[in-house]
Amino acid sequence: MVRHRGPVGRDGSASGARSSGRHGGEDGHRFPHSGCTKGGDVSHNSASDTGVTVDTITIGLAIPDLDGLRAAGISLPATLTNAALFARLNSRVETWNAAGGINGRQIEVVALNYDPTKPATQEAMCAKATVDEELLLVVASTGLTTPTVRCLTGAGMLTIFGEFVGQAEHDTGLVVTVAPPSEAMARAGTQTAVAEGVIATGTKVGILAGNGPEQKAAGAESERVLRDAGYETQVVEVNTLQGDPGAINQESGAAAGTFRAGGVGHVMMLLPFSNQAGFYDNAQGLAVTVLDVISGNCTPFGASRTPAAAVGATCVALYDNQVTADGEIKPDSEFEAECRTQFEQTYAGQYPSPSSPGVPAGQVLELADGTKLSSDYDVFSCNTAQILKGALDGSGVNPTRTSVYDAALALGDIPLAGGSNGQGTLGPDKTYAANFVQQVRLTKASVDTPRDPVTGTFNGCPAPVNCWVPIDGEWFPIRP
Repeated sequence: MVRHRGPVGRDGSASGARSSGRHGGEDGHRFPHSGCTKGGDVSHNSASDTGVTVDTITIGLAIPDLDGLRAAGISLPATLTNAALFARLNSRVETWNAAGGINGRQIEVVALNYDPTKPATQEAMCAKATVDEELLLVVASTGLTTPTVRCLTGAGMLTIFGEFVGQAEHDTGLVVTVAPPSEAMARAGTQTAVAEGVIATGTKVGILAGNGPEQKAAGAESERVLRDAGYETQVVEVNTLQGDPGAINQESGAAAGTFRAGGVGHVMMLLPFSNQAGFYDNAQGLAVTVLDVISGNCTPFGASRTPAAAVGATCVALYDNQVTADGEIKPDSEFEAECRTQFEQTYAGQYPSPSSPGVPAGQVLELADGTKLSSDYDVFSCNTAQILKGALDGSGVNPTRTSVYDAALALGDIPLAGGSNGQGTLGPDKTYAANFVQQVRLTKASVDTPRDPVTGTFNGCPAPVNCWVPIDGEWFPIRP
């Protein structure tokens, strides 16, 4: 049985059933050295590491409590509850358990809730994961900060994460991510912007970043690339560690004035989308390139919450927004179709229509004719779950944090949903999956925007809400 300890959410909890069935992968293959035999023989199993017993593996699942963002004025759908966010990945765990578990063991999931606007709650979450609970690893699809990951790894905790942390965290040998290290993403984004002529020659370039370790490191890498290319730069850091979105936005607004006074013409934006409104309110005359180095920046959800004044800004993004440069809705790959099916099964009956490309997470959009478009599927949990499953499958009859980590890096080429041109690679010298970035532009759309009768898009967006549209459809490699 899937056992849930700790709070899942104010409005409910999830549970699952343990049953006999296939062992190993979902396709019925028996993995090498799995020790999984017909009838569920676990005679070779042992309590091989923290969180591993003869018949269970216990993992932590980090869940952001979004009420803090709501209190800060960020509009979020009521459907994005703790329980709903927990179900995104846990529904996959229940599927694995119903099919016999992994290598003869059932997976138990512990909810690790935190408020993304309050750093102290992430510290408490880390303490719960590393002291209060006995967990083999922690998995998080989105939302963790680098200091929190640093707390986890400092306690020896293996962490599988969907988004960005710094290179130093990757160097611990305890972190596997979908997204590249923040420094690598900043380098790829800045190199692409320079090579593609996004920044006019001779323009002074401002770099606006937070003071968190991953943002400072990414900003320094962007500055290095720009200076090597002959650009004069000016760096402004705001205090993103204070956890107060209102105060951070005041600082980002002041930064726009600082840049104009310093003769800056183009700004590289490294702040999270929730911290950008103040800047754009005062950014008249400044061209902007967003670097996708922080949670949510150039995702469909981020586009829908980015200020209207940002329309026209470019981004060098890991993600796509379910639309092509030709203004057509991008068809799902085979892997993305599987992700969409899983999502719709998990939330069956909770939305008025099937998932629709480009609709922000948890949202329902109603058109003038009464048509309702429901939340797109969650690419982050799908990608993270794929790595988690492969790593556990290949970790052996008696898994340890080391064997799970090694198995993750042995996965090689894997498909990715919603970004990196659908392609990812993990390997002994590559602790992140993503391979590619693309240039996109923030494009305006709303429920009043007419739907193109040929392409089905709304001013080039897959749904009637602001989106990032590919500029030319070309994907550029992320280089070490």
